[in-house]
Amino acid sequence: MANKIPKAWMSGSFFVWAVLFAAWQPFVWWRGVASVIALGLGCWGLYLRWHSRRKNSSTEPPPR
Repeated sequence: MANKIPKAWMSGSFFVWAVLFAAWQPFVWWRGVASVIALGLGCWGLYLRWHSRRKNSSTEPPPR
């Protein structure tokens, strides 16, 4: 599972792409759809990273 988790910069790049697509003029409907998809993928990547860290921290034994 660890190799399927995107790097932080990859998740961040989806947010940048969403802003670029939404801000490009002239705005057309398909750019709005692409921006929403990019935001969704960025949030999904951040969720995978958060879930992986939470899962890994719960499996480690407590320090003595």
